[in-house]
Formats: sequence, C-alpha cells, structure tokens
Amino acid sequence: MVWLAGDRLQGGKYTIERELGRGRFGITYLVRNKNGDRLVVKTLNDDLLRSLTQQERERLETMFWQEAVKLTRCKHQHIVQVAEPFKEGEHWCLVMEYVDGVSLADRRQQILSEQEALRYIQQIGEALIVVHENRLIHRDVHPGNIFLRVRDGQAEAVLIDFGLALDFDHILTTNRTKETSEGFTPPELYAQSIPSGAYSDIYSLAATLYVLLTGQTPVSALKRKIDNARLVEPKDLNNLVSDRTNRAILMGMKLNPKERSQWFGLSLTLRFCFGLWLICAVGLGIGLWIWVGVGLGLWLGLWLWLGLWLWLWLWLGLWLWLEIN
Repeated sequence: MVWLAGDRLQGGKYTIERELGRGRFGITYLVRNKNGDRLVVKTLNDDLLRSLTQQERERLETMFWQEAVKLTRCKHQHIVQVAEPFKEGEHWCLVMEYVDGVSLADRRQQILSEQEALRYIQQIGEALIVVHENRLIHRDVHPGNIFLRVRDGQAEAVLIDFGLALDFDHILTTNRTKETSEGFTPPELYAQSIPSGAYSDIYSLAATLYVLLTGQTPVSALKRKIDNARLVEPKDLNNLVSDRTNRAILMGMKLNPKERSQWFGLSLTLRFCFGLWLICAVGLGIGLWIWVGVGLGLWLGLWLWLGLWLWLWLWLGLWLWLEIN
C-alpha cells in the first residue's frame, strides 16, 4: 500500500506529508505528529512483499521488527533517534527523528580540511561504537547517510538510514550487489558466504573519510578484489592529507577484514604503551624533583614518590576504562 499526502496512520497520530524516497526494500515518508513535529516513517516496499512467498515475507517482516527494536536502544547524539515500531494494517513501520540538514554527499565544499573531516568522522565513529555495542551493524555508511545539523552554533554529523535491507537481501539471493553503495561497501557485503561485522562499517567509514579529503569516490572493493584495480592513495589526490591520516584510511580500507581489526587493536596497544611510558616518565620526574630539589629527606621523599606513582597508575586505569567503554 502506497500512502499519499494527507493519509493518517495510527488513528491520526501521524499524518503523511510526502514520500521522501524509496528503494528495493523500503519506502520512507515525511510525517507530522499531533504536535506538529516532523518525523520520518519507514516501511517495507509493497512490490517486494508481493514478490515473496508467505514464509519469506514473514521472515523478512520479523527481521525488520527485530532490528527496529534494537535500533531504539542506540541512544547517541550522533545517531538518528528511533521510536518503537508499530504496525499499520499489515505493514510494520519504523518512526525516526527527522534530521533537518544537508548530507555530506551534498556538501557545498567538495574537499574538506583534514581537521573538519576528522571531526565528522570521529563523531560517526563514536556513534558506530554504540551501534556495535548493541550487536548491530549499520552496513551502509557513506556520505549520503551522514547528515549535518547545527547544534549550539556548531555543525555536527548524524548517522541515519541503517542498511537493514542488506541482510534481507542475504536471505533471498547469493549476493547483495543490488543494495550496495559503490566505493563504500566492503567486499564481505557483496557475498553471502563471507560474514559481516563491525569491521564492515570500519571500511565504509574509512572510504567516507577518503571522499571528504579528496572529493573523489574510491574504486569499489569488488573491482579491487576481482580486477585487481588499484586504490589510489588519498595523499596522491590531495597532498595536504597528513601521512598519519593517509595510513589510517588505507588500513581501514584493507580488503581483508582481519587486517582492519588488527589495526584498531594495534592502535589501542600503542596508546596503552604511550600512556605507560608517560606515567613512568612523569612519576619518575616528580619523584626525583621532590626527593632532590625540595630536599624533604630520603624517606619522606620516597613515600611521596610512591604515592604519586600509585595515583598516576589509578589515572591510567581510569583512562583505559574510558577508552574501552
């Protein structure tokens, strides 16, 4: 059933304003609630539902509802907020926050400064941590699904439109090419035989940073894997990209998912080692300063040195806990 402007859902709780877009799996509508607030309602595409067997339809609708419920638990300022799903007639619907802004795909400036691009990527990275903690995968991270809105006079990125359709496609076919985003989709999302995971979103996020810094969409993972196409380094397209960011993008876009995950593990290990070194250096320096410079005496200086050492270790523990959580 296709809803038209003026149609009411849930006994008048929501009124359809217009259709925002449609894909193979879903149709998205702009609606208003009784308070006049704009929201988004997403439902499954009738054309697809009619093409399925009863068993396939029931399984698809069950997955839609299950993932919609999980999405309601993903509370973060950089994630579009999702309300409890409801059923209108025979159709499951998902109500989402309406983000009034512009997508990164429609950004006015094609090549962003590294500082601005990294700020948006960090915000979406924080959002994805919450998504992954709730055992979800976005599956469709790209500039068109990242909107910019203004909060307290500052532009911030918001992640929208989770790619639930990719798993539905997994049920019906042996590949997922119909619902992928060229240049941003990792190789494991093209085939049924390869499992997806948080590392799949890492690839897409790195590819998004690539396009923000170069103004060009990276070559698709499928062409890289099958045709051995070369991924041009971001720094070759924009010499203002730092070596560190250039390496991070290339590691995040590794074809082998394990290498993407290993990079994040290595990053955390290096940060731990740096923190340990910093504590040793600071602790030793302060201890020696108290002992020798202030001249408080051997034993008093030693006890103060040990106390400061313990205090700094506690701060390291707190820092690591915050990093992990």
